[in-house]
Amino acid sequence: MSEPNDLRVSATYTNALVREFGDLLRDHGGTFDMAALEAQAATGQTQLEPLFMLIKALNETVGPEWPVKASSAWRNQMHGALDVAARSAKTFGDAIDVLVRFGRVRAPFVDAQKHEMRGEIELTYATAVAIEDDIWQALAEFIMLGTLAIVRQITDNCLTGVKVAVPDRSFEHRQLLEDALGIPVSFGGNAFTISFTQETCALQLPFCDPLLFKNTIEQLQAEASQLASHTWIVEDVKRILARQSGIRPSAQSIADELGLSERSLVRKLAAHDTSFRKLLDEYCKGRALALMQQGDMSHEEIAEELGYSDRTSYSRARRRWFGKAY
Repeated sequence: MSEPNDLRVSATYTNALVREFGDLLRDHGGTFDMAALEAQAATGQTQLEPLFMLIKALNETVGPEWPVKASSAWRNQMHGALDVAARSAKTFGDAIDVLVRFGRVRAPFVDAQKHEMRGEIELTYATAVAIEDDIWQALAEFIMLGTLAIVRQITDNCLTGVKVAVPDRSFEHRQLLEDALGIPVSFGGNAFTISFTQETCALQLPFCDPLLFKNTIEQLQAEASQLASHTWIVEDVKRILARQSGIRPSAQSIADELGLSERSLVRKLAAHDTSFRKLLDEYCKGRALALMQQGDMSHEEIAEELGYSDRTSYSRARRRWFGKAY
């Protein structure tokens, strides 16, 4: 079972993006730490926050069209058991069920839903955790490109009747996205969606392998059961706290960002044996320790960075955290 502060995803995509855009990323300024990302990715897994920081850096250095340019990252077979299960399914509809049911094994920050309507099967992608809009837009494009790459391969490129819609945002790379998807895109939808006809879903897949399908589904079920027990609300609060600088957020401000009432936030955190105050204290302690170990900031500057209104309050907290060590 994953610990609340240890949710990780496969580093496959991260490594591919680093290979694709490594030179640009190494020249990127700001808070992006390329060396730290590479060190973590070398373990085979990446935490969500470094992944989101990577996406933010790509938006800034390459531009919002980077998902289209990252062809090697979404065209190649890097989807692991998810791709194998979809490929070995009996019908295209079965493969879609696999992608919806187990997509979070590869991308736990995404909530994929399947809807049947007017003779079509529609896949809708939404955020499963707190993600900034510009980061989510890039990730959603990347996911849609990857999904269509999978379904074209498992159908031996015999896919017809596909429609794509994206929210009404500022898309300067509309034509690039349409060219990469290979189909017209409807801009102005309520969500990121891909639609397939019922006729396409009945298509028998050329690579059907019942035994391989059964074994791979069992593997995905085991991985999905670990994710199901994960404390998503705790991850969301920690991720938002990590973005703070010079501000001491309140439970209400965090709840507002998550689209919750403060009472709901308190109740959800209590269900995981924690509280906003405890998470904030843990964050401040860890951040204070990191800043003190850097050795280039005074206690007054650290107090300001952590959002303490006066040095006395920070001094009391520091003694409680570290005793006389600092």
